[in-house]
Amino acid sequence: MKLTTTLFEISVEGQVSTKSSHTHNEWKNRLEKELQSIPSSLTRDSNLSITILVWIQTRRLDCIGRNDVDNIAKTTLDSIVRSGLIQDDSVIYDLHVTKYPTDGPEQMILSAQEWIK
Repeated sequence: MKLTTTLFEISVEGQVSTKSSHTHNEWKNRLEKELQSIPSSLTRDSNLSITILVWIQTRRLDCIGRNDVDNIAKTTLDSIVRSGLIQDDSVIYDLHVTKYPTDGPEQMILSAQEWIK
């Protein structure tokens, strides 16, 4: 198993949120708009490694049940599917999610690499 070069990397600013948040739809729409700018030919027929890095305001970081890495991953993977980059998240073989505290603007950096079996 090895990774090839990065297929895409995007940076999305805004309040990172999961389905438990009232701002979820705004975040999901912003993320999907950015993802739709990526040609689907980059990821078609590929297995992927996904890296999700998020910066969340310190005061919101420790809210129980709100910003869990699994919930961040689920929202992000669902958006990748809805944007048409992949048909199903079963093509993702490797997933890394890291969250960082920030006192500045919230953001996500999302990247994908091809995963060679």
